Amino acid sequence: MSKKQLFGVGTLMALCVAIGVLLATDWNKIPFGFAGPNDVKLGAAAAPVVPSNEVKNLNDAFVAVSKAVTPQVVSIVVTSKVIPSSQRDEQDEDGFGDPFELFRQYQNQQPQRGSGSGVVIAPDGYILTNNHVVEAGTGSMVVELFDGRRFDARLVGRDSLTDLAVIKIDATDLPTAAFANSDELQVGQLVIAVGNPLGLNSTVTQGIISALGRGQLNLNKDRYGVEDFIQTDAAINPGNSGGGLFDLKGALIGINSAIATRTGYYQGYGFAIPINLAKSVAEDLIDDGKVNRGYIGVTIQPVDPKMAKALKFDRPEGVLVRDVLKNGSAERAGLRQGDVILEVDGQKVNTPNHLQSLVAMKRAGQDVNLKVFRDGSTFERAVKLKPRDESDAVSDNVPNDPEEIDHDNSRSMKLSGLGMEIRPLDAQTKRNRDVGDGVLVGKVDLYGEANNQGLQTGDIILSVNRKPVKSPADFQKMLDGAASGDVLLLQVKSQNGSTGLIAVEVKK
Repeated sequence: MSKKQLFGVGTLMALCVAIGVLLATDWNKIPFGFAGPNDVKLGAAAAPVVPSNEVKNLNDAFVAVSKAVTPQVVSIVVTSKVIPSSQRDEQDEDGFGDPFELFRQYQNQQPQRGSGSGVVIAPDGYILTNNHVVEAGTGSMVVELFDGRRFDARLVGRDSLTDLAVIKIDATDLPTAAFANSDELQVGQLVIAVGNPLGLNSTVTQGIISALGRGQLNLNKDRYGVEDFIQTDAAINPGNSGGGLFDLKGALIGINSAIATRTGYYQGYGFAIPINLAKSVAEDLIDDGKVNRGYIGVTIQPVDPKMAKALKFDRPEGVLVRDVLKNGSAERAGLRQGDVILEVDGQKVNTPNHLQSLVAMKRAGQDVNLKVFRDGSTFERAVKLKPRDESDAVSDNVPNDPEEIDHDNSRSMKLSGLGMEIRPLDAQTKRNRDVGDGVLVGKVDLYGEANNQGLQTGDIILSVNRKPVKSPADFQKMLDGAASGDVLLLQVKSQNGSTGLIAVEVKK
């Protein structure tokens, strides 16, 4: 064999050995070198935690509910009329005033376009939303469905007192919400909110029911506005108004309406109208285009611990009849100032807003059965509701600003234990305020007992513990006869002409 042939055979053998070495080498153990993309393993082999069946089931429930209810919620775009600059501070677009928001925006003197949400409540195109979403619309009102289809909508009817409205599109076989029973809701219950916040269509947020029966937010400037909200910590922002709040069965429990905020955006607290009330209003709007609401004909207030003590209750319960309106339903049924309404149609009530909500679901001409406490005993009374145009209402009292009082120190009497001054009524005041006897409230100490319980300069105290008071000396005598810690029940006439009851605790 020639040298050239021997060299070739040697080279071939060396090449085979090199290939064998390469194939047998564990490249992962070599500290230096290069690896191809298929040789690098990214991520761990498995997640570090295996979820329990409970966690997996809860996650699956949120996914299933979100898929089921998101198609039931629509986007609403409304072209609004021009709002004169002088009126802009009086109106909103999608929430409340400080610290609560309904989210309204107006710019310059041009027509504006606002957006909100709605929930399909009938397969043939009826949609439930907020009144404040649609109230300013004079141009187009366009509904966009989850699948991207768009329809022009028309207004069926709206109700400013509950902030609800119904609109209609020409469509069929729409995915439709199922209604829960909002009377059965519980604080802590898991919920999801679905809507179109900040232009982000079909957004789902999750939270719990933070509180029930939330009222006195003063969202509605009308004194007969109904506020009995579900409070939730599910994120709600401008554009969510009119969208749905759902339970984990996928049933609609409320219509999202507003938020508590100091920035105009979500800060942890949102409010929804309970579906039982919303359904009742929607049925009226679809039937008649308006709500044929009935009223009891009383002004009402909560029963706090001091009022309960004055009324000889063991604990604060029920709703106090502050005043009975002339010729109203309550007066005809025999209700009196100082009565305490404990139940409406067998359902217990402990807040004015809850009572308002229950009555708001009734129509004029219907009866409500009330359980009432008076003078240590209870009785039941049927009240036939009347329409509002007969000056009947169920309403929280709205105090007026006090008038200027001429403080005559020679005639005033200081009641230090109650934190106020009183003075006799002169003849002109009696004529102007349409009263006989009583005493006029003068200066009221800031943070004093009288101020804390709602007495204001200019109020007239007519009686103490249901006994007429004719002079400051009469009042002082009754005060002297009370021990420290006793509660006096005052009948008070405010400057707006309403008469109510205030309980003050004696401090000596």
